[in-house]
Amino acid sequence: MQRLLIMATAALTFLTLTVGCSPDTEVATGKNAGNEPVKAVTLCENWKFEHFYTVLTPENSNNLGPFFYLVNFYETLVNYEDGQIVPGLAESWSISADGLVYTFKLKRGVKFSDGSDFNADVVKKNLEMIPVISGEYDGALAPVTPLFKEIKVIDPYTVEMHLTSPYYGALQDFTKLNPLGMMSAHAFNEDGTLSERLLTSTMGTGPYMCAGPSNDGSFTFIKNPHYHGKEPEVDQFHVKVIPDNQAKALALRSGEIDLILGSSKISYDSYKEIAANKKYGAKASGPNGRTRFIAFNVAKAPFDDRQVRLAVSHALDKESICNNLFYGIENKADTLFNRTLPYCDVAVEPYQHDPERAKKILEEAGWHDTDGDGIREKDGQKLAGEILYASNLGPDTDLVLTISSALKKLGFDMQENGLDIMAWYAQTQQGNFSITYATTYEIPVVPFTSISNMNSELQVDNIMVQGPAHLADGDHIIMELNTMIDRQEIQNTYAYLLHEIHRHIAFVPISYMKELVVFDAEKIADYRFNGQPSSLDVAGIKLK
Repeated sequence: MQRLLIMATAALTFLTLTVGCSPDTEVATGKNAGNEPVKAVTLCENWKFEHFYTVLTPENSNNLGPFFYLVNFYETLVNYEDGQIVPGLAESWSISADGLVYTFKLKRGVKFSDGSDFNADVVKKNLEMIPVISGEYDGALAPVTPLFKEIKVIDPYTVEMHLTSPYYGALQDFTKLNPLGMMSAHAFNEDGTLSERLLTSTMGTGPYMCAGPSNDGSFTFIKNPHYHGKEPEVDQFHVKVIPDNQAKALALRSGEIDLILGSSKISYDSYKEIAANKKYGAKASGPNGRTRFIAFNVAKAPFDDRQVRLAVSHALDKESICNNLFYGIENKADTLFNRTLPYCDVAVEPYQHDPERAKKILEEAGWHDTDGDGIREKDGQKLAGEILYASNLGPDTDLVLTISSALKKLGFDMQENGLDIMAWYAQTQQGNFSITYATTYEIPVVPFTSISNMNSELQVDNIMVQGPAHLADGDHIIMELNTMIDRQEIQNTYAYLLHEIHRHIAFVPISYMKELVVFDAEKIADYRFNGQPSSLDVAGIKLK
């Protein structure tokens, strides 16, 4: 993968840019507009910010740096809050009876951080360029974008989006900052490509904007003077790059940073330890839509045998994992998707923890330890596999080791292979795994995008494809589902697919995830989780 632009080039042009990232008096003097001390907080991230695009793909992004912070800089036409779609930059919307035309009435008087106007022309520009920028990943980020047929400007504050076919999850897609966050017209070059200004500039309508990088690689963000919403309490925030999670926890204790958010950025051990100290605040979100699970490559032996997969499903003690690794904060998962999600309240018979039954299943399937080395064999083949996972993400390594240990006790010869996240993604996409640890997508696009990406013809998520791989007409069913507009028909199709996915056992769900936040309680009174909990929403910080 190649970066779109060279950071060095951006550095040479940075001083000449006046759009979106100009330092103001808050940064220079430590005073706000009322000559009061600036209320600032310091946060941390695993990676530096290489750019501030709202369309992030493996082709244009070497890491997830900006993903969790987009909510501070950009906004979408509609938002997701408490399970409902609510107005965003669009104050209202309507959908034609055939599901082919979405009409958005836009808010008036909204400006981007560069001072330019938000209007129907800018929305049209963004929507037309998203599929182009997404490239081969168009549809993987939001299934609605490949369906764009025509974007019509009806008047300066009314936009019509015409689709080639209906899509029942379209509104949920429009809540996704990646790829549907609205950027200023100045974010695009004349040919429609992304401007190099986005390497160091945020160009949205959100509450904050970029004030530039520091020599140590950290970034400072200040209030957007043109923000149209409720003014947040925090005047500015800094983001330091701290890749190691233990170092993050130490930085919080030392006062170097003020808050850590994300289940991938703090271990549960550190969370519980910090939560026990009255100097700090600690909270867990409600379910964020994500499920921890392991996935089998059902085309690779020995996991092409459903009996082997069934044995694994009975071998894992999910209750113990949740209680010991996650301190009871996460709940055991019996289904791939939390049943509270849209269309997912489908009853299935859980595969209960029963190691003796697991052993019996393997014995009856012909897997025996014939030489007493603790590893089962069948027809000269060892019962062996490798668990691939993205390392250095919260408790993932401990979880993988726990899973591997349970399988070794069952007679598997298991290896663990932790890779950096982009290498892990590449390997899973190429099918180079026998077992991998993964998580489902987040709300509000789960289950919609997850189910859509189970279509093998899309070739965008080789993990999700495993779920209905046994169905000869699985791709056709998913394509038909995406075009349905009758809710009962959609629900019936979900019931069929979820039962089949459960029966096939390509996935073993482990737990329903939550997001964690810890903060300096002497400085921060509270943190309100965003409607999409993994987003670090600085406007949700309430100061002392």
